[in-house]
Amino acid sequence: MSKIQYLIGVDGGGTGTRICIAGLDGVEKIRSDGAASALGQGIDKAWLHITQAINAGFAALGIQAPNYAECALGLGMSGVHNAVWATEFAEKNPGFAKIIVETDGFSTLLGATNGQYGGIIAIGTGSIGEAWLPDGQRLEVGGWGFPTSDEGSGASLGLKAINHVQRIIDGRRPITDFGRKLLTITGCSKAEVFAWMGKMKQGECASLSPVVVEFGLSDEYARAFLLEAGQEIEAIGKALRAKHPYLPLAICGGGLSEAMRPYISADFLATTTRAQKDSCSGALILIYQSLAH
Repeated sequence: MSKIQYLIGVDGGGTGTRICIAGLDGVEKIRSDGAASALGQGIDKAWLHITQAINAGFAALGIQAPNYAECALGLGMSGVHNAVWATEFAEKNPGFAKIIVETDGFSTLLGATNGQYGGIIAIGTGSIGEAWLPDGQRLEVGGWGFPTSDEGSGASLGLKAINHVQRIIDGRRPITDFGRKLLTITGCSKAEVFAWMGKMKQGECASLSPVVVEFGLSDEYARAFLLEAGQEIEAIGKALRAKHPYLPLAICGGGLSEAMRPYISADFLATTTRAQKDSCSGALILIYQSLAH
């Protein structure tokens, strides 16, 4: 068996895959992106997109045919809560020397705290609240997955947006500039909207969220969706702090988490911080800590 030479962090979500490659010191050398690898979209597809992103990263380092047996992976994956998916994913390891598979919530937490104890509310394509306590206990709020959970996330906003489109077409709501822009994406007729929904997965839903954010200041419906999402984010935080009122919390997840800040109550926002690093870095920390121990 080849000796491990590279550590790789993988952030596998419903919209895309991000990887970072490091040496044994855990210092990043390169990053690369790929297509979505959430487990709910298929195990084989997840591994295909992960390995494509890894190969692209190595190619940028001048290595055209990386030896997976020299690589150890930390993976923060959407869909790991489904034990059947998680087991099948691990069993289909395409030859990496070591893999540690965790939720994307936990990899986001490790990135946000730079590997230390604390909590996060991760807002992106999906959403989750997670905490890691000094006694080793882990807390989790939400994370039930699309379409029943993901409160306050891009996918949740997208579901509200597509329902808004349905109401406009039915005549239950007036059409505004917000609705007109949504209709250019989903189609303007019932048949077109049904066709759009027929292809609708978590990522497609989340793709509507930037339109909601765009009209947040000018449209009453978009603003209402965002304010409700802000309340959901605060509710996740309050649930995490129910028995640990002084738990440090970071709100994180990239562009949407920043866009949501004006719609979260100022009092709650003042008790939170921003993430130190992202989920991809957290996945790298995951494998680095595992090998170090």
